[in-house]
Amino acid sequence: MEIDLREWLPFLAELPEFAQRVILDLIPFIAAALLILLLRWLLTRLLLRPLRIIVERTESQLDDSLLEACISPLRVAVVGFSLILVTALFSFSAEVVQIAQAVGRSLLIGAVFFAIIRILEVASLQPAALERLTGIAIPERLLPFLNTLLKFLILALGAIFILQELNFDVAALIASLGVVGIGISLASQNTVSNMFGFAAIVSDNPFKVGDFIRTSAVTGIVEVVGVRATRIRQLDQALVSVPNHLLTDAVVVNLSRMEKRRLDLTLSFTYSTSSDQMRALLEEIRALLQATDEVDANSILVHFVDMSASSLDVRVICQVLNADFRAFTAKKEQVYLEIMGIAERLGISFAFPSQSLYIESLPGAPVADEPAAEAP
Repeated sequence: MEIDLREWLPFLAELPEFAQRVILDLIPFIAAALLILLLRWLLTRLLLRPLRIIVERTESQLDDSLLEACISPLRVAVVGFSLILVTALFSFSAEVVQIAQAVGRSLLIGAVFFAIIRILEVASLQPAALERLTGIAIPERLLPFLNTLLKFLILALGAIFILQELNFDVAALIASLGVVGIGISLASQNTVSNMFGFAAIVSDNPFKVGDFIRTSAVTGIVEVVGVRATRIRQLDQALVSVPNHLLTDAVVVNLSRMEKRRLDLTLSFTYSTSSDQMRALLEEIRALLQATDEVDANSILVHFVDMSASSLDVRVICQVLNADFRAFTAKKEQVYLEIMGIAERLGISFAFPSQSLYIESLPGAPVADEPAAEAP
């Protein structure tokens, strides 16, 4: 039902034509403004104030935050609804009605997507909730990236609905954006691959900040895992930035996640060592390792393994139950000194690579006379 202002205001017929047009055009806009103010007042008095009283009685702060997040979208929706209502009540030209209703519907659609984004900001993705709903465990470090991506998708979807409501050719726009996107993706191929590499690093968690890692290209402590690159501090204190896609394709050894370290050495003794000395040496080294703290007793291997060209070789292998490099190095020093003491006590000498050289003649040495032939 449309309101004919000429019937409601008969005095307009006594005014000049110019004044009539001005008044007839001005009154609907004033009515729209007053309607917006009235609806906002009703929204505040009849809806928001009772809801605030209800949520204040609860112990959780989530409902308070959600209510505050929805206020701005509701105000936008009020403006859109007022435009549609004013064009339905008053007599406007067809073009004005079409434009106003399209804008009003667009504001309503925008308010819906605006509310979704505001709610998402308050109740962001939570790992426990996502795992309960989907059965997929998502690392907490990946959530900011996923939240941003989800907001972008919601904005893009809302923009498509609004443009379609405003009678834009969305299909042609998407096709043109697809062509532009192909060009951008080709130009920023490494950037996109680095972003996916960041997501892979965060989700797979092969290392974290503070871990000591080794790859074919770099060895050091991880300081920053960024969206584009990971920064690693080398042992010489140089800071190296490695693109994430290279790390996802590389073999990464995470030394910080070792539960224990392997002690593996070969002892070389001289050939003057007797069999009894060798048996006593092996027994004492085994007893030493069994009595040493933080040495896994089930991993001890001490055997006479080789008779090489210049030495008798003994292989010593065990696992030290301490992954810390400094503690492991100190434990190695302790074991090595004890083994040296055992060898000294048994009178066994360590061998070193050597060769025996036999000289049959020296240059310039007199040659022995051949025996004279006997006379017949």
